[in-house]
Amino acid sequence: MNQQLIYTAIKEAWENRRKDIRGSFQLANEQLPLFKKKNDEKGMAECHKILSYCYWRFSDYSMAMDHALRALRLFKILKDLKGEADSLNNLGAVYMFQKDNEKRLDCNMKCLVIRQKLGDAADISGSMNNIGETFLDLKDYVSAKKWFIECLELENAGEDSIAWALHNLGKLYFIEENYSKSETLFLESLEISERSSYFVLTTETLLQLGQFYKDRGESQKSINYAIRAAELAKKTGSREDENVAQRLIAEMKEHLGDHIAALGHYKEYHRLYMEIHNQTNIQAIKDLQFQHQLEKIRQKAEEAELEKIRTIELQKAYDKIHDQSRLLEERNNEIMESIRYAQRIQEAVLVEKKHVSIHLPEHFIYFQPKDIVSGDFYWAQEKEGFLYVAAADCTGHGVPGGFLTMLGIAFLNEILSQNDLLTPAQILGELRDKFIQELRLQDSSNDGMDISLVRLEYHRENESNELLWAGANNPLWIVSNEGKKFIELKADKQPIGKSDVQKPFTDTSLQLKKGDLIYLFSDGFHDQFGGENGKKLKKSGFKELILSLSKLSINEQAKSLGQHFENWKGSADQVDDICVIGLLI
Repeated sequence: MNQQLIYTAIKEAWENRRKDIRGSFQLANEQLPLFKKKNDEKGMAECHKILSYCYWRFSDYSMAMDHALRALRLFKILKDLKGEADSLNNLGAVYMFQKDNEKRLDCNMKCLVIRQKLGDAADISGSMNNIGETFLDLKDYVSAKKWFIECLELENAGEDSIAWALHNLGKLYFIEENYSKSETLFLESLEISERSSYFVLTTETLLQLGQFYKDRGESQKSINYAIRAAELAKKTGSREDENVAQRLIAEMKEHLGDHIAALGHYKEYHRLYMEIHNQTNIQAIKDLQFQHQLEKIRQKAEEAELEKIRTIELQKAYDKIHDQSRLLEERNNEIMESIRYAQRIQEAVLVEKKHVSIHLPEHFIYFQPKDIVSGDFYWAQEKEGFLYVAAADCTGHGVPGGFLTMLGIAFLNEILSQNDLLTPAQILGELRDKFIQELRLQDSSNDGMDISLVRLEYHRENESNELLWAGANNPLWIVSNEGKKFIELKADKQPIGKSDVQKPFTDTSLQLKKGDLIYLFSDGFHDQFGGENGKKLKKSGFKELILSLSKLSINEQAKSLGQHFENWKGSADQVDDICVIGLLI
């Protein structure tokens, strides 16, 4: 490809960036090293400009800032006013992410002045709309409306700018509670952006409509628009928009009572949020701004003056670090709110400790999550005169483990409700199949759970106490009433999930007597480090503890268990989630 054709392709990539962002990104990324090798400043500047826009839309703001500053410097050297204006426009977009509206407005105004000199109405209308949008974020609604209307009234205004102005006026009228006008403007903007394949604006407007219908109480409409926005954002690589869409879908699914689906969308929201708002990304932007300021100063001052200015800039940098610390604290608070939301959902599906079942024998449940959300769970259901009780330990803890507990509880409820009376081994087999199928587990996956599951034939009228039990890696302990004999039922050495050898689970039957005690538990208690030497309690230590507690009442056992754990742990951190269930027959 000759030089002229390359320049033509680069120009087309800039013009088509909104319709084919990935194609534009690929071309600029491939050509930039070639232009650098030839020291072609014009070609380098155009590539940096395209890459700045693309990285902004991909939500990689530090890279967007880097390329925008490089493009701006080169265009100024080349005295290329259009390139300079476009680069200022890109810089303004990055400042929008930082919520630095003062610098954003400065870039918008400088860009408008240059574009007015050049006389391109489409570009001028674009700057007008950007200025109005900045005033909208500043809550100066009078100024914002003035700029949007001027944009719409400008002769030969660009179609993209008109669509944006309609979109932003829709947001403004919604704030003013003129809902009919707001809805009309959003739909007009959507029709224009879809017709012109302006995917960026289409995504933004779909999100606004999703929020609009959420606030108006039309849940299904809100979800439909949010799903369309998420799909389009994923296609174009806009993580920020996809993040907003996933949060909206999660909120609406929760509102409709679909907690499992809500958690899935929350998980994706949380992943995207952490990718976008990480400390490295934010600090990289700050560093680039600081370096750019120093470079501008070097061009205008002698070395002695530069040292003085550096001192001033360093003080500003320290001030910005303080601001950054505050911002990170705000981000952390938002993340903690999301985790607590997951905790509320988990607590909603966990059966109440004080009322597991009307037929449950006297019992205790010691449940101690390591983090806010637990990867352990307890479960109990009754069917046809049989009581099922389980203690389970899912892979991981915190939010990832919490997602698996939701699925585990949902799968157990589904298996029990949709089948005839099953044995514990049959339930575990069904549960393993559902985990592998629904989570699409591969041979290398560690996702799954360990579980101890009992079925008690518990009839008050005939006092039949037959126990049927099966376990995946987790055993069952029994302390008999006669002589306090200790019995351990060993589990099958395979998890609920993928494993090298998958065999049917095994049922074990036992006739219990009144006064017998049974214990189901995860490994969190006996894996805890503590004591005088900072070692694990281990199963042997846990067994001794259980035997000593078995002489106490059920209520006293629960209290003593908690006290022993805290004494053993001491000042050490809790290493895992804990779930221990004790049943008195």
